[in-house]
Amino acid sequence: GITWIATFTPNANVTDASNLVTLDNTGFTNAPGNAGSGITSSNNYAIDTLRPTATIVVADNALAVGETSLVTITFSEAVSGFTNADLSVANGTL
Repeated sequence: GITWIATFTPNANVTDASNLVTLDNTGFTNAPGNAGSGITSSNNYAIDTLRPTATIVVADNALAVGETSLVTITFSEAVSGFTNADLSVANGTL
């Protein structure tokens, strides 16, 4: 037999859990000229090249002296490495 190897690079901004590489076996022949038949499929693979996004909501948007408000940050997917140091705020502290 022979083994053919290629490097697969997924497109940017894609999230898809159902993917296959398929081979049309009728597109090649062996040394005696016998054509392949049917289709061969790979195992399923997932792609996630979509960057995470975030929304920020300040519960009380009209604060007075001595008041506080909850700030809720919601990410589009699970993230790692997020800390309070990633935030900046004007005229107050978090």
